[in-house]
Amino acid sequence: MQINLRHSNAFLTLLFPSLLVMTLAGCQSLPQVEPDTKPANQPEKKADIHEPSGVIITPYDHPEIKRQRIIIPEQKTQVQKFDDGRDLPAFKKLIQNTQTAYTNGKWNEAEAAATQAQRLAPQSAETFLYLGMIANRKNQPANAEALALRGLSYAQSNAMKKQLWNVVLKAGQMQKKTSTISKAQNALKTL
Repeated sequence: MQINLRHSNAFLTLLFPSLLVMTLAGCQSLPQVEPDTKPANQPEKKADIHEPSGVIITPYDHPEIKRQRIIIPEQKTQVQKFDDGRDLPAFKKLIQNTQTAYTNGKWNEAEAAATQAQRLAPQSAETFLYLGMIANRKNQPANAEALALRGLSYAQSNAMKKQLWNVVLKAGQMQKKTSTISKAQNALKTL
């Protein structure tokens, strides 16, 4: 028992001074903030304006808003052009082979060359044009129409769009689809 009392006395002797220090530190007051002694520049209050209709107009304390004309420089309209791969030498060679085979009536050779060119430049409208024309020659108008419509999403010039719409028109005529024919004719009129 004595060991416990001895430890508790030592504990109390350490506890009492620490509590005393903490209470004194807590009683310390914070420094007072001194108010600004400079008088603020108060704007002159303008008199209220009384209208004959009974309306009272109270002017703003702030100065009037000044209106200025801001000149915005003209911006050049930029046509979106994306690199579709048609500048690659291998692509140019394959398209040349496609044209040669197409003019000679070798549809399978032309189709093979155009398919290889499409793998090099999948966003080139020219490959879809040739593949659509070849499909029309091979009596596959549904395929030709689908290829030409896909090519229209990549076409950047009106000349290319016109050629692709002609492929769609021919495919529609071969299928006797009046909706496709009228759609193609309307598109060709706008180009």
